[in-house]
Amino acid sequence: MSIETLIAYVIALAVPLFAIYLIHALDLFQTSNTRTLRICILWGATFAFGIAYVVNKGVIEQLMLTGASQAQSLQVVARVTAPILEEILKAAILIYFIRKPSFRYFVDGAIYGFGVGIGFALLENVTYIASSGNAALALAISRVLSTTLMHAMASALVGISLGQLRRSKARLLPVLGILLAIGVHIIYNNVVNALTGTALLLVAITIGVGGAAFIGLQINRGVNEEKKRFSKTLDVKKQNVSEGEVGAIQRLGGSAAEEMFAQLQETFGEEQITLIRRLLVTQANIGILQNNLNSGNVSERLRRAWEDEIAQKREEFQQHRKALGRSVMGYMQALFPSEDTTMQDWLSEEMALYDPTMVHTFDMFMKTSGLAQSFTPQQLEAMADSLNKIEIFRNVSLADLENLGRAIKVTPFNDGDMLFDQGDEGDAMYMVEAGAIAIYSVDSQGREQFIRSFGPGSVVGDFAVLDGQPRSARARASGSLKALVLQRQLFKTFIQSRPQVILAVMKVLAEKARFTTRSVEDSIHHLSSIAQGDYAAVAQIDAAAQPAISAQPDAAKPEVAATDVSDTVHSSLNQAFARFARKLQGRDAGLRSRDRLASH
Repeated sequence: MSIETLIAYVIALAVPLFAIYLIHALDLFQTSNTRTLRICILWGATFAFGIAYVVNKGVIEQLMLTGASQAQSLQVVARVTAPILEEILKAAILIYFIRKPSFRYFVDGAIYGFGVGIGFALLENVTYIASSGNAALALAISRVLSTTLMHAMASALVGISLGQLRRSKARLLPVLGILLAIGVHIIYNNVVNALTGTALLLVAITIGVGGAAFIGLQINRGVNEEKKRFSKTLDVKKQNVSEGEVGAIQRLGGSAAEEMFAQLQETFGEEQITLIRRLLVTQANIGILQNNLNSGNVSERLRRAWEDEIAQKREEFQQHRKALGRSVMGYMQALFPSEDTTMQDWLSEEMALYDPTMVHTFDMFMKTSGLAQSFTPQQLEAMADSLNKIEIFRNVSLADLENLGRAIKVTPFNDGDMLFDQGDEGDAMYMVEAGAIAIYSVDSQGREQFIRSFGPGSVVGDFAVLDGQPRSARARASGSLKALVLQRQLFKTFIQSRPQVILAVMKVLAEKARFTTRSVEDSIHHLSSIAQGDYAAVAQIDAAAQPAISAQPDAAKPEVAATDVSDTVHSSLNQAFARFARKLQGRDAGLRSRDRLASH
């Protein structure tokens, strides 16, 4: 093989593949799937070309058997039968892929079709060069600029028509696309077979290069139409919005995010939409937390917690950016510019409506309600310490409790005011700051029976923020009462996007469940021992059950923390069983003594 022939083969293969690279680079959104494109190229270079080669050769042989010369047979095949057969074979793989998620709109179709045509031309070029002798180099150069690009253009037209079918009810589009591709191919073959010399070369190259340029323009138009279609769907208006918002989105209510993601999914596909969703949620949370920091009314402890969370979210954001790629991120930045605070606020609100479990909706409420400005940083720190003493909050971090404390409202009550009635929905908990809360049971006649009173530092209805069950008693203000009120709805909003708080509360509930199970099991065991007359085993638990704290003098006793309550109750139950067992043990001892005396 001569050097010229080798160079011819390199040109015949490298230039078409470079043309595919250029066409694929025009796909700004990268919606076309690389694997699908490779399959299309392979189909064109193997099955489509192989079947066409065998059939075309057979047709030529049949025509020659009827008396036609070889030259006449070649002309008939080149001008009529070959274009029809080849375009149908190339279109077959595109028709197969049209129902696949990787084939989304006509830009994808143009790229896949271009790939099929290039693949077909690669093998055709190799076949012609192999039999061209000394003209191999000139043939390779002329074919890669003419026939190769014609094949790519014709198949791309089929791909475009199929891609249009994705968003059109015109079922005849694919048929028209194939007929157009066949027509282009027939015209090209007839023109080049009618010309010779320089005219042939100029016309062939003009059709080939012009066709490739036409497909490139169609791809560029499709990309621009996607941008316009997205903006039109979001119905952007120019009234009372910022400059960035004019180029992006406006408020559309609760369905805006769903419509937005539906449009993005059509553009980028299912495999990208999950990452885009995570990216926008992360971006929204970063903005919300940054607003928290900018409020200025926070302690150093809460500021550090927010800064740590922002750093974590930014790391997640960079991971999503890397996974999505530059082209997708460029488009997302154009739609949602980070410097446009008005648009970012809209985005946060819409993402919160779309997925409240992932977006910090509590912090958004704090900003709009103004409740966050009700306390000084020192008051919030003190409130977090108080909340931490409540049993259900004892495992929650102080920073989270301080954040939650921003939603608490200071409410005054006059003597006798009813905070809630028996049977009311449990919609809030009350921390007594000054005064007292009196608890009453109410009988069927509506008569109150005093149960107990809760003074400063006490909490009433803490489990109401968890279960919302009806109140089991009536609560009234005893004297002039000042209470810190936490609404259940605000607590639910707070924990929606904070799994660490949910886990901390669940840990307490799990401990209570374990305590209940342990108490029931121990009680059953003690009752069984007593029933069997084994009083000694139960009586011996008295010493072990006595809480160590009871041995301390009153002045040295610390405040009993919530963590000690279950153990204290459990110990009290064991002590009660021990006392009961000792009484029965003493009774039996007395009966045995009486029986011995009677026997004597």
